[in-house]
Amino acid sequence: MSGFRDGRLAALKAKIAAIEAGGRTNCASLPFGAPALDDCLPGQGLPLGQWHEFTGAGMETELGACPAAFAALVAAPLARRGEAVWILRRDDLFAPGLAGLGFPAGRLIQVCARDEDEALAVAEDALATQGVSAVFAEVEGVDLTAGRRLQLACEKHGATGFVIRRPP
Repeated sequence: MSGFRDGRLAALKAKIAAIEAGGRTNCASLPFGAPALDDCLPGQGLPLGQWHEFTGAGMETELGACPAAFAALVAAPLARRGEAVWILRRDDLFAPGLAGLGFPAGRLIQVCARDEDEALAVAEDALATQGVSAVFAEVEGVDLTAGRRLQLACEKHGATGFVIRRPP
């Protein structure tokens, strides 16, 4: 009885892993360089060709500086491979500060969006654009429909998206 249950459990785990991979058999990842963290993630790092959401707590919910800095640090290797698009609702991104974090500011394209819908639409278009390796979108939140559209755009050309939750 236990062998039967173990076999069914293994088959179910394989089925879930296939669904999570979205039909991709070889998912590239970006390791953080910390084995304690990398070992907890599928593919030993942050999966590429997908979108990821970052947020802060307390005052960082309003400012978004720590989540933005973390996303920039994580995405710096990606930005060296292609263009990086940063969509913001407030014109307060400090490119020299990003350069201080090792982010190649010369590959940065900044876009100021009027509202949430425009920011998500620009992010979707940028993710589906050839030559763009990373897209950052400062938005208040992503609903299920917008999230699915972002994921499909990521899969189109393999770009990686970073959603930084920040109210306008």
